Amino acid sequence: MTLNARLLAGLLAVTLAGLTITGLVSALVLHGYLMHRVDGQLQATRDRAIARLVRPGLPEQGVAPARFVVLAVGPNGRVRVLSGDAPAPDRAVSEVEQLGTAGLAARARSLEPFSLPGLRAVARPWRNGTVVVASPLDEIHAAVRNLVLTEVATGALLLAMLTLLGRWLIHRGLLPLDRMAATAQAITAGGDLRARMPGPGHRTETARLATAINVMLDRIEQAFWARSRSEARVREFAADASHELRTPLTTIQGYAELYRHGALGPDELPDAMRRIEDEAGRMNRLVTDLLELARLDREAAVQPAPTDLVALARDAVADATAAAPGHPVRLEAPAELVATVDEARIRQVFANLLANVAAHTPPGTPATVRLAPGVIEVADEGPGMAPQDAARAFERFHRAEQGSTGTGLGLPIVAAIAAAHGGRAELLSRPSGGTIVRITLPEAPPADHMTGQVR
Repeated sequence: MTLNARLLAGLLAVTLAGLTITGLVSALVLHGYLMHRVDGQLQATRDRAIARLVRPGLPEQGVAPARFVVLAVGPNGRVRVLSGDAPAPDRAVSEVEQLGTAGLAARARSLEPFSLPGLRAVARPWRNGTVVVASPLDEIHAAVRNLVLTEVATGALLLAMLTLLGRWLIHRGLLPLDRMAATAQAITAGGDLRARMPGPGHRTETARLATAINVMLDRIEQAFWARSRSEARVREFAADASHELRTPLTTIQGYAELYRHGALGPDELPDAMRRIEDEAGRMNRLVTDLLELARLDREAAVQPAPTDLVALARDAVADATAAAPGHPVRLEAPAELVATVDEARIRQVFANLLANVAAHTPPGTPATVRLAPGVIEVADEGPGMAPQDAARAFERFHRAEQGSTGTGLGLPIVAAIAAAHGGRAELLSRPSGGTIVRITLPEAPPADHMTGQVR
């Protein structure tokens, strides 16, 4: 059964129960009221009848209204009609005779009204007999019956009207749910995650439901596209990694086959071994960088602790100067700068950035390491990068220089370390000259406020 039908059935059931209870109560109240009024009239008529009977000279006929019957019952049980029009007296006489003298005497002593089949009566002892006043209940039964019939007809008409009106109102109230169901089916069938529930808002329950579902759909859509992008990146990463690994493997395999076929003479063998060693080293660096990126992609990739960034930068500058004496590096930093970072990862950032400067700038190109609260910068005065290369600098395996011996993972590792700390990495480069790589850590001040002293 549909929700529409259940609501309508419930509404009609509750209404029918209410009408039934109201009808029963009103019928009982009317019956009780009419019986109470008849009882009062019977008692008043009885008293008037006794008063007229005890006065000498008064006629015995006409002591009660026409619809009442006044009977005198002798000690021998003989019944005499004092007042009343046929056929009521005959019925009253028959019922009183069936009641018997003893039963009538007991009711007379109580002075309370009592019921006989189709009659209401009161009795009172008088002389050696009993005076009985009775009234037929036909009018009361007819009044109650007419009330019940009127209530049944009115209730049936009301239920019919309520069925039509309730069906329309319930359909109108559930129409937003039908629209939401149609939208949900469209999303399920067509896979259109951009579809949204109609009628969002906060005024009605259905509007709030539509709003909640739309929020959920927004999150589902975002999660779906994020997963799609992640899967695309994984596929691209796997393809790039396969391509990068294939080149040194092909070289090593080629030299191995040449050696196996005896194509390498004593003079060519040292050069072949050198090339094999170079390609093996390249593969080793590539695999090492891939493992590093995999570690950084996991949760808890960094273990922050209070660290002296100035000391780390000073060590990195010294190491870079020793490794590439032809690239002068200077440090601009405050006297002391402590940050909550992973020391090993930040050392790796300095090492990767300064190694890039040494690898991709001509000899003699100066570089500068700048430190400020929440900001690390490595700038060089080299030839700079083309805009299209600068835009892709943090993409994995992207290399601006064709034939470069690098893995194309140095800057992506730097960006991953920054992201693991809750920060970001950005690159500013001009083709006319100069490249800056800036690492911004959480709660870092604007870069315009970077000041420091030369060391």
